[in-house]
Amino acid sequence: METDPIDVPLTEPQVYTLRIQSGQVFTPRTPISSRELFAGRWNEIQQLVDAVNEIGLHVVLYGERGVGKTSLANVIPIIFEVFDADLKPPRSAPRITVRSNATTSDTFSSIWEKVFDQISWTQDMPTMGFKPKPGVELITLRSAYGVVDRELTIEDVRRVLSGLPGSVFVIDEFDRLTRKHASQFADLIKALSDGAIETTIMLVGVAETVDGLVRDHASIPRAITQIRLKPMLLKELTEILFNAEKKLGIIFEQAAGERIAFMSQGRPHYTHLVGQLAVRAACDRASGVVRMADVTKGFEQAVKATDHMISKLYDDATYSSHKDALWKQVLLACAISAVTESDQNGYFTPVAVVAPLSAILKRTIEISTFNGHLADFCETKRGVLQRTGYPRAYRYRFCDPLVPPYVLMRGVSEGTITPDTLAEVMNSRGAFSIGPEPPS
Repeated sequence: METDPIDVPLTEPQVYTLRIQSGQVFTPRTPISSRELFAGRWNEIQQLVDAVNEIGLHVVLYGERGVGKTSLANVIPIIFEVFDADLKPPRSAPRITVRSNATTSDTFSSIWEKVFDQISWTQDMPTMGFKPKPGVELITLRSAYGVVDRELTIEDVRRVLSGLPGSVFVIDEFDRLTRKHASQFADLIKALSDGAIETTIMLVGVAETVDGLVRDHASIPRAITQIRLKPMLLKELTEILFNAEKKLGIIFEQAAGERIAFMSQGRPHYTHLVGQLAVRAACDRASGVVRMADVTKGFEQAVKATDHMISKLYDDATYSSHKDALWKQVLLACAISAVTESDQNGYFTPVAVVAPLSAILKRTIEISTFNGHLADFCETKRGVLQRTGYPRAYRYRFCDPLVPPYVLMRGVSEGTITPDTLAEVMNSRGAFSIGPEPPS
């Protein structure tokens, strides 16, 4: 990114190509699958690598919706391919890394059936502890171990995994499983750890705590490393834009790139969405430089393109037939509080709302001005906040963590607050840490 880059005019074919390529580089609705487009998360990656290298240790990766858990899970095969290429001496056999999604209809057995059916061998490849049946060119893992056409037990899975040293199995959206089947995974992890089997299971899901993801796991605390994926740092979000610059051959004006990252508030989904729309706004000017005006257009279009469930939450929460109602202003102040003064679980206090709402309304206000709004936001009709605590000591948080950045963008696009005023209010409250430089 350059502070004041010289405009780069584009030809019509270049504009056409850039529009198409921007949809390949920026993927707001699809998790990242390419290492070269993945940004940040260096500490978490190191934790994952350390866990895989330690026999008997497994991984639980958890966090709020939209922080990039699936994107991290997607690049794990590429990460280990890079790490293993540098090993001296090299591994005796390629590492097997398989990822599968859990669904609400899945069982312990059905998940492992899907996983094992992704692995097969041909007769001219290493047998890895078993021999293919005579005359069969391709054999699946389940067939090789004789576990076809029946429910897989914990012992079946343990036996199969013991024959795949160094393998990594990623179960994404693990929170969709019922308690019964989640508990079977906990038992499996204990069995693998007790037997010092050189295989790693990684469970990925939406949860506030490990207890919320791996139920009845009291017997396995020493067998798992807990990795909580938090909202991304500003530096990590700007790295997404740096990577896009290199892939697309464009330039983000420094202020424009910082504004995108700032408004995303730790959610890579919004960085990808606004980044893509801002690039296409620059294409409308036949320019290879993305400027602040393009980002402003990107915000306006992002509000329209955001998931219907998010926009409906906002519309239901702020609807009023009275012109002077303060629903939008109070919700915007809540969003600012949620990303500046909330605790690790996203809860903020009414006191935290006072300063941002005063800045929005350009007058000093007291808690009594909006206390009724907070209560109504927690009711079914408006339903955008959750409340905990007791009277005079309530704390609030958004039901969906993807809502606050949307509220910020909508507040700017509708003129409820100017971008500069928003930045000033949030900077004064230490909105986001830049964080350390990622390794080159």
